[in-house]
Amino acid sequence: MEIKAITDSAVWDRYVLQTPESQYTHLFNWSRVIEETYGHRPVYLAAVRPVQNGNPGICGILPLFRFRTLVNGPRLVSVPFFDTAGILARDPSTRNFLFKRGLEPLCSKKSRLSAITLRQKEMLDIPDLTLMAGGPRIFSAKVGMSLPISGSQQEMMGRFKSKLRSQIKKSEKSGLDWKIGKTGLLDPFYAVFSRNMRDLGSPVHSKNFFKAIFRYFYHQAFICVVFYKARPVAASFMFRFKKTLANPWASSVREFRYLNANLYLYRQMIGFACNLKAEIFDMGRSSKNAPTYRFKKQFHPEEQPLYWYTWPVPGQGLLAEETLTLPAWKKLPLGMANLLGPLVRKRISL
Repeated sequence: MEIKAITDSAVWDRYVLQTPESQYTHLFNWSRVIEETYGHRPVYLAAVRPVQNGNPGICGILPLFRFRTLVNGPRLVSVPFFDTAGILARDPSTRNFLFKRGLEPLCSKKSRLSAITLRQKEMLDIPDLTLMAGGPRIFSAKVGMSLPISGSQQEMMGRFKSKLRSQIKKSEKSGLDWKIGKTGLLDPFYAVFSRNMRDLGSPVHSKNFFKAIFRYFYHQAFICVVFYKARPVAASFMFRFKKTLANPWASSVREFRYLNANLYLYRQMIGFACNLKAEIFDMGRSSKNAPTYRFKKQFHPEEQPLYWYTWPVPGQGLLAEETLTLPAWKKLPLGMANLLGPLVRKRISL
């Protein structure tokens, strides 16, 4: 077995699609989306065994990006902007091989890294997690939340508590309308998303980021927009992978929340998951007891801790914590926030 840098998307994705534990963030074209939008260089490593036809026999993968942060030196991240990716292998020995042989050479002084971060869906079952001089810092304050899907839309609604069903019915009678589509809904989606990010005090992703997702994942990506009197008031971005419909980004305009527009949005996404015959609706990550966490809990999703491992490189000084919340950002005019937001957001790996 040896470590190789893989640039063949077909070979890489064949392994991803054939491995049950894979996430949509393991797909190769995220390397193109992130590099073309923000300039972070991908380093896609694989544990391979030679095969007769000349193609590498992949038995484990690790997608990484050389990520340039705001305050520290560059770090390796698997994968920036998303909840999970990290090492993907079918057996413990391959995971251990990727960890040791794949990461240790990147820890040299020549690399000039400040840290290495792996975002894993589950704890790493590796005997010795030591890299460089010490063990990792493990951040597990965020949880993934996912809703099992089965049956028709009506059957799914019938499983919710009466209070939630009542609120959803109220939203259906408040004059809201909705559409699910692709690039034709990008402008209304971004109008809602960027407004909400500014109101939360968070720099917004570039619109080009979402355009690139459609360029490389046109058949897997979808947008849902909720309208009130033709004005977009809630919106989400969805991604279909295997039997899962994932929702990494969702927003609503605060002044229209009295209409329960956010509940209406989730009702349409759950209905869409039913129509696609999905088995899981991935609601994305949330911090325990945060407002978004409490909102999602109404649907009684399953929770799973996320394990983010970070190894600071010795000699780089104190590693500053990243944050998406900048209090002064709320005071910016929306146009300025949308102009400056992508310049800042591309340096925050969260």
